[in-house]
Amino acid sequence: MSKEAPVILGTRRFDIRDQEVFARLSGDGNPIHMDALAARRSIVGDVVVHGIHTVLWALEQLAQSPACPDGIGSLEVQFPHPVYLGEEISLRLRRHDGADLRLAVVAGDKVAASIRLGGAALPQASDEVRDSVLAPPAAPRDIAFDDLAGQHGTVPHVVSADDFVSIFPTAAARFGAPVLRDLAACSQLVGVYCPGLRSVFSRLALRWHHRGLTPPLEYRVTDTDSRFSMVTMTVGNGAFDGTIQAFSPPPPPSQPSLADLARHVAPDAFAGQTALVVGGSRGLGELTAKAIAAGGGRTWVTYAVGRDDAERVVEEIRRFGGESQCFAYDVTQPAATQLAGLGPNRPSHVYYFATGYISRARTMAFDAALLERFMAFYVQGYHALLQALWDGGARDVTGFYPSSVFVTERPRGMTEYAMAKAAGEILVADLETLFPGYRSHGVRLPRLLTDQTAEILRQGLPPAIDVLLPELLAIRGGAAR
Repeated sequence: MSKEAPVILGTRRFDIRDQEVFARLSGDGNPIHMDALAARRSIVGDVVVHGIHTVLWALEQLAQSPACPDGIGSLEVQFPHPVYLGEEISLRLRRHDGADLRLAVVAGDKVAASIRLGGAALPQASDEVRDSVLAPPAAPRDIAFDDLAGQHGTVPHVVSADDFVSIFPTAAARFGAPVLRDLAACSQLVGVYCPGLRSVFSRLALRWHHRGLTPPLEYRVTDTDSRFSMVTMTVGNGAFDGTIQAFSPPPPPSQPSLADLARHVAPDAFAGQTALVVGGSRGLGELTAKAIAAGGGRTWVTYAVGRDDAERVVEEIRRFGGESQCFAYDVTQPAATQLAGLGPNRPSHVYYFATGYISRARTMAFDAALLERFMAFYVQGYHALLQALWDGGARDVTGFYPSSVFVTERPRGMTEYAMAKAAGEILVADLETLFPGYRSHGVRLPRLLTDQTAEILRQGLPPAIDVLLPELLAIRGGAAR
């Protein structure tokens, strides 16, 4: 079997209803699995499927195949890539040597979960264990990385073992519903208790000793590695024991306050400027809106989905004494009707920070659909915005288009992003011909620390304001370099 092509045991796409079902079973309601707005500011960039949910699905598929063992003696899983909602995954049996099985959950051409299962017919527990008192799901704990060392505790069951039978009937019959609940408790441990709110499941290695009802899971942190934001824990409950590793990324970076920015910007630096900041609810767009306000300019901040973020930015500007408003604007939709949010105002400057999530984990070496999406944001969206302003009578507009050094210094996995940004640069170069009287300023920005670029390793990134402010000042009077 080990030399043959992998056997596909099943395929699946998860949706938000699946997320809700597993959150109820496991007690893991971490926002990266349930809340699109929260997930977009996390390291994964969008809602992702619970890693343990993919494992339980894999066990259900395996249980329906002739390769299924009589029970689980050991289980090792690594999660190298997340699975996003709507992505098709497949379960592949890669090796089957007696009781030793190797499986992979694959999305695109990337392995999302690598599974090694040691089959064993486990004995029934000698001591009868009553199902423990169930506890309501807890809110994810927000623990600073430096406080994770030595953390320990108990993860209570949130549902009875029988509740797993209706969702994973074949796996429950072959391996025992308590085993499935034990695995779900590992998800609750990582996503709720430790590391908690900011966590990404990396690896587990478990060994079972018997089957039957089990007491709640106990855990203890045995090691933390700040270099990689990695946490290692021992886990067990008498029926099984093992280790779990998870990442605990830093919180998303916040932009400087307007009061802080005022120390860098002259109070009249942007006086007389009416700025439309597209994508101004967070990241570099938020920073730009605040900097212009600190320099006496008026701002209109747009958002695609982050209304609360945009209103927070506007409120901060108003408290500072500036003029600001916000409105919804989706660059992938027709521009003219959305620009009604400007009212009778015509911007003197347009700052274009619209973007999809840049660093979302890849599942294919080249993704044509991803390139199309980036082109919609970075090329068609910018052109459509300026065209709508032109058609509306605006004839004197300065545009700011942030490109990226990734056009020439491409990290692995950034091909589509770099291609779209390069196309955007060509558009910027031709805009003054397309729209006489318009000026467009394109600049290749270095990698900067924002929630779009936030990763586990952040060393060496310069403060965004130190790089961005000189570029903003260079076009404050409307002259492009």
